[in-house]
Amino acid sequence: MRKIRYESELEESAAYFFIAQCQTRELREQQKVQYVLRGTKHNHWIDFIKREAGRRVAYFVKYQEDVDRDLREMIQLVCDQVGDRVADEFRLFTQHCVTRTQIENAMDIVDCGGDYDFKGQSIVEATLLRLPSQVALGEIAEASGLANRGFRAAVTLIQKGLLVVPKNVRLGDQAILVNRSANGGRR
Repeated sequence: MRKIRYESELEESAAYFFIAQCQTRELREQQKVQYVLRGTKHNHWIDFIKREAGRRVAYFVKYQEDVDRDLREMIQLVCDQVGDRVADEFRLFTQHCVTRTQIENAMDIVDCGGDYDFKGQSIVEATLLRLPSQVALGEIAEASGLANRGFRAAVTLIQKGLLVVPKNVRLGDQAILVNRSANGGRR
């Protein structure tokens, strides 16, 4: 298992948030870039570069109180001078970009994914085809016949995009999720 490096609690939260997203194909952290400011070369480490289908997004993860004109100027210089060689988009990510609930859910998704229970996931995936488009997480676990194992497999399937957690809904037995496999998998 690969270790993710981070330098702050916010970067740790961002890493979990990015890893848990179904569109994330790869996450690289602490990528060094050089830029020139007023004739002098400078180094900066981009906190994360997230590869999605067909694009790369660079994230500068900063606490809101650290965002100032100098930081924005540096990000613009990196974007202008390094640009497409590093990423297709450059974004600033602060603590206001994500909620505590989203972070806690992301941590649960990553934890459950660490079970590597592919058989359980297959059983739950087949079960989802028979369930309605909105369904409680506990109902999925029960319908799969796997109890807690089914719950954890279902949480893992969020990362695959088969289930969607509405914003600010905390994962738990009563959490109503969007089942993208409902109606025989027709979305």
